[in-house]
Amino acid sequence: MLVIWIFVFVSGCERELTSEGVSRITYYVIFSLTDGPLVLNPKGTAFVDPGYVAMEGTTDVTNQVIVTGSVDANQVGMYELTYSATNTEGFHSSVTRTVIVYDPAIATDLSGEYLSDVARVSPSRHFTGLSVTISKIAPGIFRISDLLGGFYDQGSNYRYGPAYAMSGYLQLNSDNTLTYLSSYMPGFGDSLNSFSNGVYDPDTKGISWQVTYTTSNYLYLVTLTVI
Repeated sequence: MLVIWIFVFVSGCERELTSEGVSRITYYVIFSLTDGPLVLNPKGTAFVDPGYVAMEGTTDVTNQVIVTGSVDANQVGMYELTYSATNTEGFHSSVTRTVIVYDPAIATDLSGEYLSDVARVSPSRHFTGLSVTISKIAPGIFRISDLLGGFYDQGSNYRYGPAYAMSGYLQLNSDNTLTYLSSYMPGFGDSLNSFSNGVYDPDTKGISWQVTYTTSNYLYLVTLTVI
C-alpha cells in the first residue's frame, strides 16, 4: 500500500508540474471602423475609405491589415469591404464594412408603413393584411422589413415571429423599377434565391415584386399597399 501511495503521489506531482505555465492570454485583432460599418457614397464621387484602426491587445497593428473588395463609385449598389488580420499566434479575425453607392437624383421616397398581400404559388398559401415597413437609407436605397411580405413572420398558419422576417435592401431606379441588393433571415440563416418584377406605381403608390425562396424555389407574389 505504501508503494502504491508513493506512486500515485509522484504521478500527481508530475502532471501538475507539466501543466504549469501552459495557460496564457491570446489577443485577437480588434477592428474599429471610422464612420462605422455602413458608409454612403454618392454616385460619381470617388470612394475614399474613411479609415480604420486595428489593435492586438495594446499593440497597434493597423499596418498589418489586409483590405479586400472594391467599390465602383459609378455604379449604384451595395459593396462589401473586408478588413482582416492575423495575430502573433496565427489566429485570424476580420470585420466587414458595407458601402452603398446611391443616385442623388432619385427623389421618390418609398418609406412608410404598408399592408402586405402575399401569395405562395405552390404549395398554395395566401395571406392578406400583414405589415411591412420600408425605411429610406439614402436616395433610391431602401430597407424592407420583410421581402416575403410577412409570410413566415406574421402569416396565420405560421407566425414564427420577427426572426423569420426576410429583411433586405432594394434600389429604386429612375424608371420606377426595383433592383434587389441583399437579404437575410436570421431564423433560418439564409437569403432569397431570386428577385424579379419589382416595380413601384407612382399613381397608386403601390409596390410589388416576386421572389423565390427555400431549396424548393417556392414562388411568392408580394403586393404592398401604403397605409
